[in-house]
Formats: sequence, structure tokens, C-alpha cells
Amino acid sequence: MAYFNILKQFIVANFRSLLGRNYADKPKTDSKSKQIMVQGTEDEPRMRVRRARPADVPRILRFVRENSRLAWPGLINKTPGSNSYNVVLSDYIARTLAQGHSMLAEQQEAKRGWSQIRGLAISTSVCPWDATMLEKWARCMRCSRSRKLMLFTAHCLRAPALHEKYSVHNILQVILMVPPDVPRASEIIHMLAKNSIQRGRDSGFPVLRFDVADNKLIAKVLDELRLKKEYELNLEVLPNAIKLALNDTPNSEEAVENKEKIIKVYTAFPKTGKT
Repeated sequence: MAYFNILKQFIVANFRSLLGRNYADKPKTDSKSKQIMVQGTEDEPRMRVRRARPADVPRILRFVRENSRLAWPGLINKTPGSNSYNVVLSDYIARTLAQGHSMLAEQQEAKRGWSQIRGLAISTSVCPWDATMLEKWARCMRCSRSRKLMLFTAHCLRAPALHEKYSVHNILQVILMVPPDVPRASEIIHMLAKNSIQRGRDSGFPVLRFDVADNKLIAKVLDELRLKKEYELNLEVLPNAIKLALNDTPNSEEAVENKEKIIKVYTAFPKTGKT
């Protein structure tokens, strides 16, 4: 327990400084990097999409913990995970947020301003060896859930071989998280996707990839935006694909959830304007 507390303090301390260094939303930034889109009327709640800031991190981590099953179906329990699992998930998301590419959708509330997060676009720059680094990190984890999540993430990064296919070094990976029951979910997804593509264009990424975890609404919006469907992964083959430990088998509830669920990868090409 003492070791775990020390590890947790080390992660929090290091990523506070990391977030402070790497976010690119300081007042001196130009108008392009602010990237705020507001929509809504007097008769309906106003929504806006903007880049995540350091002050948003606690709210974002809470939103991710509450809705993580949307992005990683079958890998996240309905019941709260262990402390070690929550630390690893928060660590991974904090690393991603620190790059400064992620977007959030907010709803304006009376007397509280822009406070309610309705959706996220978790975006990170990935290069050809990131999958290998995630696998090495996973092998250091004792928590089977944490290890499974990192191995799955590594497998999804490597499987489509997009770096080799398009001969690029950096790709912006985008994971959209929008609860299907929120008001105007389709509109929120569209705003997050368009702003993510614009962020990729402004940052010089030749290729964006959107990873969609069996969400028909997100897939429909990306199809409407004419993004290219690159790859599909059936979660039924996931245990073999990520080489789980023999004692790390899914329970009956997870087995039902995984059946016929598909992870889809879409691509966009912001520099050329094609999709």
C-alpha cells in the first residue's frame, strides 16, 4: 500500500508539471489554435467545442471514468475498478491530454456558465513505435485489467499499419466519447469530428484516424463526413489478438458484450482536404 501511494504521488506530481509545459493554449497563441465553435438558440441549450485546458483535467478524468465503456467496450467493468486500474487509466488519459490536441464539448447552464461536459475527442499523436512502448508498459502492470487495456490499445495502433500504408511518421489518433443519450448527440459528434480534423490540419498532421467502438451513431456521422473506413476488429478475437494471460479470461457478462462488437478505424487527410 505504501508503494502504491508513493507511485500515485509520483504520477500526479510529474503530470502536473507535464500538463503545465505542454498545453498550447496560452494567451499568446493565435486565433487558429483557440478553435472554439458555439451552436444553439434561445430555445435549446447552447453547445460549444473547444480545446481542453489544464484546468479541465479533473472534469475530463471524471467524465472518462464514467463513460470509459463507450471507448473500450468489454474492457471496462460496470462496477468501479481497483485503485491501481483507475491510476493507470488516469495516467494514460493525462499523457494524452498533455499533448494539447484533445477537444471537449460543453453545454451552457444557467448561472453556472459552461460547465457540463457532453462529449470528448481524446486526441494523441502516435508514431510507428508507440504500440511497442505500450506493450512494454503493459508488461510492467500487475493489474490484469490495466494490462489488458494497454495491450488492446497497442494492438489497435499496430493492426491497420497506417504508418506504412501512407508512409507517414505521425498520425493523430482521435477517440470520440459521446454518451448516446445526451441531447443533440449527433450534432456534438459532428462538431467534435470537424474540430479534430481542423486541429490536425493546423498542427500539420497528414493523416487522422478515428477509432470507433461499436457506436452506430458515431459511425453514421463519420460516414456522412465521407471519412474512409480502413479497418475492423471483432472483439470476439480480442483475447488471442492481445495475448492475454491464461488466467485473464472474460466473465460471462463480458463474453455476451463482446459478441459481434466491432472496432472500426476511419481516416481523414486534412492537409489535402480529402477524406
